[in-house]
Amino acid sequence: MELQGKVALITGGATGLGREVGLRLAREGCHVAINYVPAVREAAEATRAEVAGLGVKAIAVEADVTDGAQVERMAREVAERLGPVDILICSAGVTVHVPFPDLQGVSEADWDRVMAVNVKGAFLCARAVVPMMRERGEGRIINVASSAGLTPSGSSIPYAVSKGSMITLTKCLAKALAPDEILVNAVAPSMMRTGWWSEVSEERLRQQEQGLPLKRAARVEDVADGIMYMIKGDSVTGHTLAVDGGVSMY
Repeated sequence: MELQGKVALITGGATGLGREVGLRLAREGCHVAINYVPAVREAAEATRAEVAGLGVKAIAVEADVTDGAQVERMAREVAERLGPVDILICSAGVTVHVPFPDLQGVSEADWDRVMAVNVKGAFLCARAVVPMMRERGEGRIINVASSAGLTPSGSSIPYAVSKGSMITLTKCLAKALAPDEILVNAVAPSMMRTGWWSEVSEERLRQQEQGLPLKRAARVEDVADGIMYMIKGDSVTGHTLAVDGGVSMY
């Protein structure tokens, strides 16, 4: 896919991986819509300004991806202000930190929230933009999954299950949308040094890294490289690219 003049919508685009991908796309001449929730409004505006500084159009759009009406409104706003969406990056995600053996520690609210954001949200966003992609004859959807969806690991059972579901959603969408030249793929990072780890000490981070085959966390730049490859390429769909330091090979 040639990116010059295309329009990308990035959920969870204010910080971390979503921000990095937004900047990458902008450098390729892509206009960018950054989805955010109220808690990160300032970060979203800062990222929007940074993206716009690269010479493309950029907007920040508030929406809860678990609410179908808000998602449809967001898609319409992006189309009206930037143009029809060509690229969707589903980077919005949440988790809870509960050890796997502690089944009683997972509340129904925890389960519902994690599944709603990580799985339902990705589906609702795809559903909202696919009509635009079909009309234009091509599109790209990238879901940000996790190595926890490939092998039982991560911060909690709800998180691992949600990311496994996201990987299956990716395959289902890829099969459904292949006749329309809409390619759907996922990336599966393991540990990344992003804001999710902001409350963890450096010592603890280093201990976590020692559990990885490569003994180091992935950089957001590494994962963004994988996303950009799958956006630009024309022959890969239904694939999940593990950028996880080797975690999922076991």
